[in-house]
Amino acid sequence: MADTIGSLIDKLTVTNIRIWMAEDIKRKKNASDKEIADACRVTNVANSQRNDLIQEIDEKINNMIE
Repeated sequence: MADTIGSLIDKLTVTNIRIWMAEDIKRKKNASDKEIADACRVTNVANSQRNDLIQEIDEKINNMIE
């Protein structure tokens, strides 16, 4: 079953929270090198997912308009 716009927005919200949490770790003054590296990996993956979700939402909206 295909995702609805609402479910895609829910996924986008969760993805954004993951990015924000990873960014917080990277800004911690006492973060270890491993914590920073792990947070960078999370940010990279989540940014890719975020872009995919935004594209999918845009496509759904465009299909609704047509």
